[in-house]
Amino acid sequence: MKKPSLSEVLAGWREKVGEPYRSLNDQVVARLIESEAASRALKAGDKCPDFALMTAEGEFVRAEELIKRAPLVLSFYRGVWCPFCSAELEALHTAEPEIKAAGGTLIAISPEAGGLPLKVKRERGFGFEILCDLDNGLALAFGLVHAISNELREAFSNDGTLFPLIYGNDSWFLPIPATYIVGRDGTILHAYVNPEFRERLDPEQIVKLLRALA
Repeated sequence: MKKPSLSEVLAGWREKVGEPYRSLNDQVVARLIESEAASRALKAGDKCPDFALMTAEGEFVRAEELIKRAPLVLSFYRGVWCPFCSAELEALHTAEPEIKAAGGTLIAISPEAGGLPLKVKRERGFGFEILCDLDNGLALAFGLVHAISNELREAFSNDGTLFPLIYGNDSWFLPIPATYIVGRDGTILHAYVNPEFRERLDPEQIVKLLRALA
């Protein structure tokens, strides 16, 4: 049996998510679209911001070191508590050999704190790097950060999804999930930023883009 695509998996999760999250997620998406949040994010042709972030294993890496391995595939995700992000990470894990074969280096970027990225890597056997973007510093530089509504804060708190513990701060900010491909000169070659965070760039498309760039 053919393995379902990421789009199919995400569609399945969209059906599974019940109330109040289904309606609250709809409101978040509508607000992001209305405010044209994606238009403020970095686009193809922009320069990738300089950064120094810690890996899940606790080692600092700089943008210039990573860009030497270019093209970089940078995947910003909200957290593994999010089923859409979790499904995307699994799909990227499956596709990583093809991404490497196409010349790309996959890097996931998470604002989670407290050793959560390392826990995820070990439990799921991920080989790609996960960088810890504490306080969403890099996501801010990419123009991806947005605030969570009071209604969503209450819903998360009621079910025990406590952002202050997950992210190490009480800001209640999240990044819009996004995928960027960055070239050796630091130029963004492709940008996928979708306010509809329940949709993601399929890894098959990432591989096609990398092959076209090569």
